Amino acid sequence: MANKNKKRGFIGRLVHRIFKSQREAFYGPHQPLAGIPHQEPVNPAKRKNKPAPAEPKPVNRETLAANLLNQNLNRQPEQPGNQNSLPVNPDRERPVFPVKQVTKPGKRKSLLKRLLKRSKKRQEEPAIKIEKPRPERLNQVLRSEIRPMLNSLGLFLLSYMVVYFIYQFAAIIAASGFGIDSVLYYYELYFPIGNYSPLWSRLNIIAITFISPLISLGIAIILLRGILPREKPGVQARLFFLWTAYHGATHFLGAFVAGIVTDLGFGYVANWLYMNVSIKLLISLVFLFILVVTGYHSTRFAIETIAPAQRNNKSRVRKALFFRFLLPWLIGAALLIIVKTPDATPQHEDIMIYDTVIIASMGFLVIPLLFNQKARPRPFGNRMNYYRKPYAYIVLLTSLLTLAIFRLLLSHGLHFVIRFSFDVGFYK
Repeated sequence: MANKNKKRGFIGRLVHRIFKSQREAFYGPHQPLAGIPHQEPVNPAKRKNKPAPAEPKPVNRETLAANLLNQNLNRQPEQPGNQNSLPVNPDRERPVFPVKQVTKPGKRKSLLKRLLKRSKKRQEEPAIKIEKPRPERLNQVLRSEIRPMLNSLGLFLLSYMVVYFIYQFAAIIAASGFGIDSVLYYYELYFPIGNYSPLWSRLNIIAITFISPLISLGIAIILLRGILPREKPGVQARLFFLWTAYHGATHFLGAFVAGIVTDLGFGYVANWLYMNVSIKLLISLVFLFILVVTGYHSTRFAIETIAPAQRNNKSRVRKALFFRFLLPWLIGAALLIIVKTPDATPQHEDIMIYDTVIIASMGFLVIPLLFNQKARPRPFGNRMNYYRKPYAYIVLLTSLLTLAIFRLLLSHGLHFVIRFSFDVGFYK
């Protein structure tokens, strides 16, 4: 054998070793399966160039034990009628395959029960739980909103005084242009010439009663479209301008509704223009709708008066709007009606109803603020130094003193006699 390997050379010995290892891998010792007789593998066809082994294959202990077990199995007598070569006793250690037990179909539910029964969706718990902020208690809200509420109430009263004096002085100047004197009371504008004077005409009645609501509407438009969209006004000025714009809008849109109800003030314009009742009602509904839309779209200006820390929660924003706009309107309207209640018989009998309807029409502006959840403040309103604690008690005290002076000073009436003289000619 050694001589043959020497004659083959290095390449021949390498090829012989490779094929020999493959032959041992194929014809190596086999361990028979339990219960199945051992069968020697069939020798494959030899290749032409493959050298035959010179020595017999060695037998190890495992192959010898397997052959002895195979002989013992072949000596067992075969049972008659059984042509199967498999042993009688199967392998008991082999695990039994699991059999899937099919349950019997139960009673099917009716269609009505399946429709009525709603399957509850299983909510998966998030990996990170974010705890929602607990709602503030009523006493906590009151403590944080008492100062802004009193501040807003004072600005509400002061802005009403400003718009009311502009409204009345516009009518006084318009009447003076036609040579008609005026007396200003805290509850009405009195004309000494009486209601049946020949100085009255269709033209001057429409001009005097229309100029005041028109100027009020101009104030509301300038504030809502020109001043409030700017960044410069602070929180106090912004809140005062917003209340002033609301009062200006009500002294035009709400004054028309009040004039239709009482036939006073702005109602003279509709009467002397010979408007039909249906047209008056239609215009009144349109004006009230405009008030609602104006209040709804001005929610952004109202939210900008609230500090950023209170704007994160929507429910907290609603509470702030309620305490800073809705509640001051209710309290301020009650105070104004009490202060303006006349202690004598006025020239116009239903003048208090006229003013009450104008003040009450503010609700069409304030109530929609609570329902606009899409309003977003502008970025400049997020600065912390932009918000300072208002001097609420000083503002409220100033407004109450103004109301007291308004009532005491105008209880006897202020007589305005204004004459405009314009003459052009040659000097002699």
